[in-house]
Amino acid sequence: MKDKLSHLKKLYEDGYRCIYYDSTNENTFSVYLKNFEIEKSEVVELQDPTEFNELRSYIDGFNFN
Repeated sequence: MKDKLSHLKKLYEDGYRCIYYDSTNENTFSVYLKNFEIEKSEVVELQDPTEFNELRSYIDGFNFN
């Protein structure tokens, strides 16, 4: 679902960073994010491997400046 991917990108832009991701089975990916400035965490599950790969590409290309 593209809404979850958009939500993850928004969290990332708001200062959250991926601290861990896990695959509980072939089609479920859990992404753990933390905002170290406000000490909050989020966990989002993606059901689509393509979305998960898009998120990984987004994180890899994210500009930290």
